[in-house]
Amino acid sequence: MNNELKELISELNAIVLYGIFDAPGHVAFPPILEGTAVIYIDNKLTECQQKTVLIHELGHIAKQREEKELYDATMSMKMKMEYGANKFMIKYLFSNYIDVTGDDPHSVNYLEFMRQNDIPSRDENIVREVILNYS
Repeated sequence: MNNELKELISELNAIVLYGIFDAPGHVAFPPILEGTAVIYIDNKLTECQQKTVLIHELGHIAKQREEKELYDATMSMKMKMEYGANKFMIKYLFSNYIDVTGDDPHSVNYLEFMRQNDIPSRDENIVREVILNYS
């Protein structure tokens, strides 16, 4: 895990636990930890998958910490929140990709970017939107 991710985890008052879980990732806010978010990441995932899941879960914390009760309220709220976390993840990954490669953001092969970052095809529209609006 790079220092930038460690700093983001610290800024968002979160801790990360790796283990064998039923889902790739999940965020919880145990009352005993008084506001600290716990991110659970399945250690059966590849390193790349663990990174994308971690950033996705950080997106939930960054964008939706105060709205966590709404996640299970309706299917449309859940979908909206998942979309927001996916967009956060893709923005983070794309910004990092541009910083590392030095490529012109608007000439990036988005399919190759998706492949390298293990982003599922269902998020193709988000990737295209992030690239189009990148500044």
